[in-house]
Amino acid sequence: MSGGQYKLVHAVLPVSHTDGKATHVTEFAKEGERPTTTPPTPVAYGPMFGGPSADTLWMRLSHHADTARNETEVRAATSTDGVRWTHTGVWTLPTVSKLRIGLVAQNTAGAIARFDYVRTYRG
Repeated sequence: MSGGQYKLVHAVLPVSHTDGKATHVTEFAKEGERPTTTPPTPVAYGPMFGGPSADTLWMRLSHHADTARNETEVRAATSTDGVRWTHTGVWTLPTVSKLRIGLVAQNTAGAIARFDYVRTYRG
């Protein structure tokens, strides 16, 4: 966490006004303080949708500590083959604490997540 939370997920979302249909999406989102809004917003949620989803999906987060502005920038990318990557975008939040990662499965009943491995690298 760095003044908020980031998430990169393969989500199964219900499609509005359909009979139980769902869509698979790759979502990169942040939730955190927005001190630059007027008036300041204590917590705001912002999603962006990225590359294609697949039964097997590689996900990558990289970060940059902008010490001059006391902000943390996190960039997301996904791949359906582990070789070619689609970059979703970058979210920036105020730096408050060290970044942490967690693995989750969420949303529609019946969605299953299997995590083969997690690797972290020091930049």
